[in-house]
Amino acid sequence: MPNRWLRFTLEWTCVRISKTPNYVITKIRGSATVLLFLAPCAYLVWAGLTARLGANPVEKVIHITGDWALNFLILAIASRTLLNLSYLRWIALYHKASGRAAFLYATLHVLTYAAAEHNFSVSEILVDAATHTRIIFGTLAYASITAAVVMMGPVIIKRISYERLRGLHKAAVYTAATTSAIHYVWLVKKDIRTPLIYGAVIAVLAAHRVITKITEGKRPA
Repeated sequence: MPNRWLRFTLEWTCVRISKTPNYVITKIRGSATVLLFLAPCAYLVWAGLTARLGANPVEKVIHITGDWALNFLILAIASRTLLNLSYLRWIALYHKASGRAAFLYATLHVLTYAAAEHNFSVSEILVDAATHTRIIFGTLAYASITAAVVMMGPVIIKRISYERLRGLHKAAVYTAATTSAIHYVWLVKKDIRTPLIYGAVIAVLAAHRVITKITEGKRPA
C-alpha cells in the first residue's frame, strides 16, 4: 500500500511539473501584454508626478493618448493581416487586446479634451466641431472605434450573423483608422510627415486585405 501511494504521488507530481511550464508561459505572456499596453498610461502618471509633461501638460496628455490610440489600432489591424504569415501567427493572439487598448486610449484622449478644454460642455464641443475640421474627423474616429467595440459584445453577436458582423466590424475599424489619420493631419497642419506615415501604413494594410480577398475569391472551389 505505501509503495502504491508513493508511486501515485510521484506520477502526479511529474504530471504537474510537466504541465507547469505551459501554464507559467501563458501567465507571463498575458501579464507582459497587459504591462505593455498600460506602459503609456504608466509613463503619463510618472511624467505628471515628476513634472515632466512640459509647459502645457494637458496638451501633452491629449497628444500622447491620441498617438497611442492610433498605434494600438494599427497594431490590431496588422495582427489580423499578419495572421497569413505563419512565422508571425503569434501576433494574432494580441488582436483583441490591442483593439481594446486602442479604445482605452481613445477614450482617455476624448475625455481629456472634453474636460480640460470645454469642461464637458456639449454646446462648446459642438461649436468647436463646427469651426475645426479636426474635431469632426476625431468625432467620427471615436464613434467608429466605439461601434467596433460594441459589435464584439455578446448581445450583438447573438443577434447578427457572423459574416455580416465581421464585415461591419472591419468597416468600423478601417473607418476609425482612416478618420484618425485625417484627424491627425488637420491637427498638425504644417509638419504632416508623421500622420502621412500612419496613413501610408493603413493604406498598405487595407490594400493587402483587399488583394487577399480578391485572391481568395479567384481560387477554384
